[in-house]
Amino acid sequence: MILKIYLLNLISDLDNLLIITTVVRKYGYEPKQLFFYIVVCLTVSRTIYVAMIQYLTGIPGFRVLAGMILLYIAFRFVSSIQPDSEARPVPSIPAAKMLLIVLAADMLVCMDSVLITSGISANLLSTMAGIALSLTTVLAFFEFFSEILDKISWVQIVAGGLIAHVAITGIFKDPVMKYPVSLLEKVWGFQLHEWINFIALDTAIFLILIGFMIKARNRA
Repeated sequence: MILKIYLLNLISDLDNLLIITTVVRKYGYEPKQLFFYIVVCLTVSRTIYVAMIQYLTGIPGFRVLAGMILLYIAFRFVSSIQPDSEARPVPSIPAAKMLLIVLAADMLVCMDSVLITSGISANLLSTMAGIALSLTTVLAFFEFFSEILDKISWVQIVAGGLIAHVAITGIFKDPVMKYPVSLLEKVWGFQLHEWINFIALDTAIFLILIGFMIKARNRA
């Protein structure tokens, strides 16, 4: 479970941390200067976000809403990759203030990672470990990851497919889907729940194919 959280967060964090590191550099810092503090702060904050979302999943309709958001995130993954950009150096600010800015920026961009993680893990210790490992890896090898992100964009396309799979399975777990699923089962005459994984897998494959089609079109 930790490995799954680690891998999905690792991939989804690549574009998020492009933003975070750009913010850090804007104020005259390098990520390695605040490496430990950034990892600790973001791990704790994201684990709290995951815990809050897991509590909210008991509310009817929340999983459907979260699933729709994840599907949008998945499509964004397969359709575009944002390259890193150079930030213009400006005078430094205190490190504590810099960390607060990082937390604020991360809160706005990490919801994809949080929603993905909340959909695959209910254990907060595993969640914290997976998030910490992914943040450590991405920050430690940030220059390398930012360089290969454009060159190996199929990784992000596949990640989009995995996210779509999580989204579909999450939607069908929502209490509000119980009646529609029962109705469809009566109409079609078979147990739809037995086909949910196949539906999710087909959606993932379909989205991956779209991603590669967009990639091929952009190269043309």
